Amino acid sequence: MSDERSLYKLLKLTFDEKGSDLHLKVGKAPAIRVDGVIRHLDGFRFNKNDFQKIIEMMLTSEQEKHFKQKHELDFAYTLEGVCRFRVNLYMDLNGAGAVFRVIPYRVMSFDEIGLPLAARKLIEQPNGLILITGPTGAGKTSTMASYLNYVNANARRHVVTIEDPIEYQFDDNQSFFNQRQVGVDCLGFYEGLLTVLRQDPDIVVVGEMREPETIALTLNAAETGKLVLATLHTSSAVSTAERIVNVFPESRHHQILLQLSMVLRGVVSQTLIQKVDGGRIAAFEVLINTSAVRSLIADGKIHMLPSYLETGAEFGMTTMEMSLAQLVKDRVIKREDALTAAPNPAVLKKILLEPPM
Repeated sequence: MSDERSLYKLLKLTFDEKGSDLHLKVGKAPAIRVDGVIRHLDGFRFNKNDFQKIIEMMLTSEQEKHFKQKHELDFAYTLEGVCRFRVNLYMDLNGAGAVFRVIPYRVMSFDEIGLPLAARKLIEQPNGLILITGPTGAGKTSTMASYLNYVNANARRHVVTIEDPIEYQFDDNQSFFNQRQVGVDCLGFYEGLLTVLRQDPDIVVVGEMREPETIALTLNAAETGKLVLATLHTSSAVSTAERIVNVFPESRHHQILLQLSMVLRGVVSQTLIQKVDGGRIAAFEVLINTSAVRSLIADGKIHMLPSYLETGAEFGMTTMEMSLAQLVKDRVIKREDALTAAPNPAVLKKILLEPPM
């Protein structure tokens, strides 16, 4: 069987088994991640020559050159008629390895994701900054795609995305999309953001805010009257605000806090937990930038945000513990899994012991 056919079978199996990732490495059995758990596959191994042929088959000459120089590469790969994959190609002590993350063609709706109502309404803001955060594999990309799908179906907007790589692809419906891939259509997030305002966008999507320069340009874009959506690898609303501020030197903290307090519309933090009946479901923490929250951020009192989250139900705010507790009470997830996922297990235990209203 050809290497191309073998790869096709493995990718198709990952999709059919509802896996999230396929792991390949030289000389070792492949593995897929299903419901968060790694499962080894027997019966096939790629040697160095096999893997080199796969690399040559998937990559352009420019990508291959980049991989030889950097020993690492992110790109998207399409399995025609099945789905797309976000791929990370890397080197380790065994040689080359790759991780294929499944990106279904169909974008999930707000209902399918379970996105809270207050988080859904954020996309109806005319301007400002919406942050979608969570650890790797928490479903941030799916949530971002559901926002863009909603816009495409309901609003006449010009959407410009800067992604690394492009994952979900959007055909123009009500809105007009330009999707730019880092390393292909622009040199980087920073370079893409430098010129994005000249492209007459209504909505700007930043695949990930990494360096201080990118974060600064993202905040500036939100200040100009655009609606900006961005992702961060942080686990809570509080850590998100802290991360944004602390990437800058202390001399700039006051300025960044003021800027963030004015442009922020909300933070949606999420994580995935295994369901009782199989599959996984997202739990969400939602921070809405009310006038009280705005004042706290501007004054640098980020440590006080948790208490406002806990008491902000009238504005649609919820803590991760509240979200997890509701999933346990609805018997969607197990209590022990919720406690493992909770940032503060003691708080979750207290909520679960409270009698219903």
